Amino acid sequence: MQGAWKDYAEQGGRALTEFRAFCYHQPFTKMAYKAHRHLLRHCGLDAEAADVDRAVQPTTAYNSVIGNSYTASMYLGLAALLDSAVDLTGRAVGFLSYGSGSVAEFFAGEVVPGYRTHLRTAQHRAAIDRRQDIDYARYRELHQLTFPADGGDHLRPRETTGPYRLAGLSGHKRLYES
Repeated sequence: MQGAWKDYAEQGGRALTEFRAFCYHQPFTKMAYKAHRHLLRHCGLDAEAADVDRAVQPTTAYNSVIGNSYTASMYLGLAALLDSAVDLTGRAVGFLSYGSGSVAEFFAGEVVPGYRTHLRTAQHRAAIDRRQDIDYARYRELHQLTFPADGGDHLRPRETTGPYRLAGLSGHKRLYES
């Protein structure tokens, strides 16, 4: 995080105080709070709980229910932030993304006027509500699934309720369908 912020700042990025919210990669939501406290302290600012909550809490609403969505967690944080009641028109949002602890990038965005007319809040919440609980045994079974690497055709049965799914592999390529 420190290196990514340093790189962003050296390239003429916004001052930390210009951001209204921060979307962090969230393998678990507590990590976003820790990262923001660390960033504030790194920049010589007080890490008051209220300031951390204001900047991070609206981005954790969906992740706290869903759990680790891996790569999507930062963008799920953005969806939760935009779906919140706070009008963010013209406000800056910071993003910190990283992969497996080896690389990280900090970047910024600005919420455009009229964004609220394009929100899909009801659909987001309906998708969350459609989730189905599974027991630990089923979780382990799913977690242990792998595809053979032989280049053959390996299809998977439909098990999800979402509009898109990984249907299988064929010729070393993933097959998706709706």
